[in-house]
Amino acid sequence: MKRITAGALLLLWGLLAALFVLHLDGRAQDDLYITYRYARNLAEGQGFVFNPEERVFGLSEPGLGLLLAAVDAATGAGLPRLGSAVYAAALGALAALLLLDARARAPAALGGTLLLASSYVWTNHGSAATLVLALLAGAALASRRRPALAGLLAGAAAWCRPDALAGAALLGILVWWEERRFPRRYALAAGAVIAAGLLAAWAWFGTPLPETAAAKRADAFAATGGGVEAARFFWQRAARLAPRHFGAWWGWLLALGAAGLVPFWRGSGRAGRLLVLYAGAVALAYTLLGVPFFSWYLVPVAAALLYGLAAVPFAVARGLGGRRPAAGLATAALLAVLLAWPVTRSAWTWARGFNGYGHLDTYRRAGAWLRAHTPPETSVAYVEIGVLGWESERRIVDLMGLVTRAARPYVARRDVTGAFLAAPADVVVFHTRGRMRPLVARPWFPGAFAEAARFRDREGPGWLALYRRRPGAALPPPAPPPAAVQAAPVRPPR
Repeated sequence: MKRITAGALLLLWGLLAALFVLHLDGRAQDDLYITYRYARNLAEGQGFVFNPEERVFGLSEPGLGLLLAAVDAATGAGLPRLGSAVYAAALGALAALLLLDARARAPAALGGTLLLASSYVWTNHGSAATLVLALLAGAALASRRRPALAGLLAGAAAWCRPDALAGAALLGILVWWEERRFPRRYALAAGAVIAAGLLAAWAWFGTPLPETAAAKRADAFAATGGGVEAARFFWQRAARLAPRHFGAWWGWLLALGAAGLVPFWRGSGRAGRLLVLYAGAVALAYTLLGVPFFSWYLVPVAAALLYGLAAVPFAVARGLGGRRPAAGLATAALLAVLLAWPVTRSAWTWARGFNGYGHLDTYRRAGAWLRAHTPPETSVAYVEIGVLGWESERRIVDLMGLVTRAARPYVARRDVTGAFLAAPADVVVFHTRGRMRPLVARPWFPGAFAEAARFRDREGPGWLALYRRRPGAALPPPAPPPAAVQAAPVRPPR
């Protein structure tokens, strides 16, 4: 690919990324604000915690949180817009690395354009998904001549998300298979970085791995009973999003994308091949783990399928090009337009209609009210803690157990009342989205709590109420936690 063409392509990708970042304005999904709050507390000197003085490993993307804290502290750029900017920069870097590494540049160019234009990818802005993929792609490129650097990058990816451990391992296997020798320097460097991360997490949190997986598995078990039903529910939730981001023919597009992984593999270097392997490992892992569906889990899968989709027209052109080159080229061009149209059209429709998430706007207003009308030591109990915790700057009691260990044993039986009584708070949040209804419907609740404020969703019929505990009100004793799951002791601050 000529330099001027590559330069124009990179400029197009940069413009796409900038437009999305400006339009999205940092309005990420709720869970991603958990990472932002960890990062903000660290940048402000309160430690890498969600609630000050509570060392709970309640975020799934610690490396991203550390990076955001460092950049925010150094530049004052400000979260959460910084989270979207890092996501966009990593997405552009991923596309550029795959283009640089590709043997067949034209499919990689189209694949990168589809990736940068995909609304499914952008709806997960603020997560570590693209940062992980960019680090792994960089590690794959470096592995040929600088294996130690490759190991450092792969280890950093595992810091960003634990599931990137699979990517780091797959890269080692891929190098071993292609070069017919064990990648000792790569393995030592990656192992050292990963071990350092595990030891640092253990020293700070008292556990080497995020505690979120246990809470999420418990929630999924309560909804599905686990096993095959949990896997089916996971992919059903994923399929519901597909028409929004890939159009009415999404099934055919994704099937073509899967078929296109074969020519994409053949036309790619080590980075593209690692993307295919890692996407397959992620899809298998989340099928077996029995956790609820979150859209950022499948960003690697979506990226691989988009590149596979981009490879299809060029595979057809090669098939027709032997006897009729002009017909092959024309067919490839037509197919490229037909396949790219539903992806880009869906992205335009989604972006044009995106105005944040309605209930999160309500959470922001409720959080601002709490920050203005309650003392700093107030504790607040709810089941969605990201935006509310970010805006309120109050201690959050998480009744889903991500950052509140005492509540975790009750999650598997969806006992919100038991979780609350095990970890009571000064303020209870209720939203008509559900979950909290069993608690506020208890006979003792009106005598213990009084409504302090109410907010209506600006979109839809939903509403949120804040209930403040009455002075001196007694609460029922907590029920004993289920014997099968016991809460871990909270690590005292140093």
